[in-house]
Amino acid sequence: MKLNDLLRRTKSSMENLGWRLLTPFLHLYFNEKHFEELYQKKPDPWNYENYEFEKEKYQKTLEAIPNDVQTIWEVGCSEGLFTQLLLNKEKEVFGVDISETALLRAKERLKDYGNKINLQKLDITREDIDGTFDLILASEILYYLGGKNVLLPLEEKFYRHLRAGGYLLLCHFYPSGKIIHDIFRENNRFQEVFEEVTHHPHRDYIITLLKRL
Repeated sequence: MKLNDLLRRTKSSMENLGWRLLTPFLHLYFNEKHFEELYQKKPDPWNYENYEFEKEKYQKTLEAIPNDVQTIWEVGCSEGLFTQLLLNKEKEVFGVDISETALLRAKERLKDYGNKINLQKLDITREDIDGTFDLILASEILYYLGGKNVLLPLEEKFYRHLRAGGYLLLCHFYPSGKIIHDIFRENNRFQEVFEEVTHHPHRDYIITLLKRL
């Protein structure tokens, strides 16, 4: 194994260990106040718009969306960068985020898309919405929320908001993402359509597409 590969996998394993140890306490830190302050400090706090790693991951995520999908619930839409890519693919998107500042920037970015986009402030763990969708997307968001005690209720919520045969698309850092994604299989209400792990010099990640039974 090459040294760079070894260092990358060691880094991923340490991230995984850290996430598992801190899971019970994540909700105490990653709350509405945390994200609001983060977005108020500067736009695009993770440099999504200019980072080649994110562009590559976005492209892989887009490619995982089935052709029969028209309506999408995007959980954690942030400032609307990936939302815009979905809209450019002629999708109808309902985007939610916990940060009002992020949503204001998303509304400005997406103002020309008319009724193809609907944005709402939402705490996904405590609040709910109306409607059903062809696909629900949760990318780089679920690991902030906590462990199985939080994610299993979300599995039920996502199931309710998907049409029969609808899809759940998940993308998170690996190997923790595998643990997170497998939680959504536990009740046997979703079956795997596609799963791929990408080993990247910056950070390994996993994309999983599940179908509602």
